[in-house]
Amino acid sequence: MRPAGDRIEVRFTWQGKEIRPTLPLKPTAANMRHAARQRADILEEIAAGTFQLERHFPGYKFAAKHAPANEHQGRTLADWADVWAKLARRELEHSTITIYTNHLNTYWLAAFGHMKPSRVTHEMLLGRLADLAEPRLDTATGKIRKGLARKTQNNILIPLRGVFALACKDGSFPNPTDGINCLKVQTGNPDPFTADEVEAILADLRKPRGRTTAAQAQALADYFEFAFFAGLRPSEQIALLWSDVDLRAHTVTVQRARVLKQEKDRTKTHRARHVELNARAWAALERQRARTQLLAGKVFLNPFTGKAWNNGEEQRREWMDCLRRVGVRHRPPKECRDTSVTLALMAGADPYWVAAQHGHSVQTMMKDYAKYIPQADRGRNLAAVNASLTPVARKAIPR
Repeated sequence: MRPAGDRIEVRFTWQGKEIRPTLPLKPTAANMRHAARQRADILEEIAAGTFQLERHFPGYKFAAKHAPANEHQGRTLADWADVWAKLARRELEHSTITIYTNHLNTYWLAAFGHMKPSRVTHEMLLGRLADLAEPRLDTATGKIRKGLARKTQNNILIPLRGVFALACKDGSFPNPTDGINCLKVQTGNPDPFTADEVEAILADLRKPRGRTTAAQAQALADYFEFAFFAGLRPSEQIALLWSDVDLRAHTVTVQRARVLKQEKDRTKTHRARHVELNARAWAALERQRARTQLLAGKVFLNPFTGKAWNNGEEQRREWMDCLRRVGVRHRPPKECRDTSVTLALMAGADPYWVAAQHGHSVQTMMKDYAKYIPQADRGRNLAAVNASLTPVARKAIPR
């Protein structure tokens, strides 16, 4: 810094160039100290990647010479996150974008959103992940929050990688997410309910209690009976329309979903399927006709509001209360679908038919549900193999 007539010149280097703007202050001792403090702030902002020339020196006549070469260079990480979210809407579902945006805001932009992407280093991101993995104080509640689980750490990296892939596309700086590998996570197996547990749950749900009337209790029980025996995904069941139901063939066409109050004209697998309803699922649907068919819209409505269910988790309160009352080990409502799969397999249904009914791939069926198939065999597969053997080979079979 130095006096420049009746102003104070402030020198610093930014983007590889020395800049000498002036402050409209007389070079008194007090003003020189003020200029020194302002220069120190500028240097900190430059180091953090947040410096904006026009904020400190509005009207600087050479500002255009030092402007970013293009708009991209002037964006912060938060700016890039907004651009990425806008562009990602073309490929990702609304619910996915909502979740990813929350992850970015909560875990990444809170720490680095003010910085330019080129200033965020690989080490910074690893350090942030290490901090998030440890228990931490929630300043809003004053409680200690658990560190993020390994699966959550993997999930929050997905949108961050997307943002940096977009910001680094011109190759002007290395992608700091490169080399941050996903952690190994133990995958969960299906955890279905037994037939006895299903009957206990449904019997309890049918009983009116507290704020629940008899009509509401029966409607809630029928919702879950259909879930247990039809096996639709929760997002598919709450989106099911009466126009999707074939009353003659006793089938439903699954071709839409509802997630976070948003209607989608496609399923999770992006493939419609026809589900043949067994007797229990059809009986529940028949009872539902008296409640909603004349409305010519959704098959299942929230019995407490008379409106569409917002999402597949909205029934959780009644569900958890029910499991506690009947003494059944807690599992989320989505396990109704796994129960439908396993009950069908254990009854002897063909695994390929079960896979098609539930919108699973054959690979998923064999990988996740294989242990339930032998229970349905009852010797049929071995008998089929024995029947195909030659008489000589048959004699070698132990009796």
